[in-house]
Amino acid sequence: MRFLVITLLSCLLLTHSSCKSTKKATEDKILLKIDSLDNGFRKLYLLKNKKLEVLTTNGSLSYTIGNNNSTNVLQFVYEKDMDQAAYDGGYREEVVFEIPNNSVNQNYTNEVLQKTKMLFGRYCNCRGQNGLFKVSQGKLHITASKKETHFELHFKIIEVPQITDSITY
Repeated sequence: MRFLVITLLSCLLLTHSSCKSTKKATEDKILLKIDSLDNGFRKLYLLKNKKLEVLTTNGSLSYTIGNNNSTNVLQFVYEKDMDQAAYDGGYREEVVFEIPNNSVNQNYTNEVLQKTKMLFGRYCNCRGQNGLFKVSQGKLHITASKKETHFELHFKIIEVPQITDSITY
């Protein structure tokens, strides 16, 4: 009986603490769009008043999100067949980039896309063909105001295969 009570209290505490961390992690992200697919889904997030900091360590790219009142970060995620029990289960693509948060009507083409610090991530159990890559081939058109942001992105990654090659919002 004592074991059962201790187990129930432990589960309650773990559940309560994990709920708080989940809530905090999602407070900064605004879900703009979600699409269900046959074997997965696509989500688009807006991170308001944030900036994208691209880091290079030992030849590998990574990024962090910081605070900045003049920019927003857009994050697109495509996930397919995610098996939560398997460390390397499933397939995930991510596109992340920074845009000004004021009124703008801007076009970016090819290498100029790096003004937005645009990165493409491919995460899967596919040796040598995953990680983060700079996007340097494509077109991005942004129309933004204080109330709304719309964009159309078409891009190609040379280094690795990709499923996502265009995003529209």
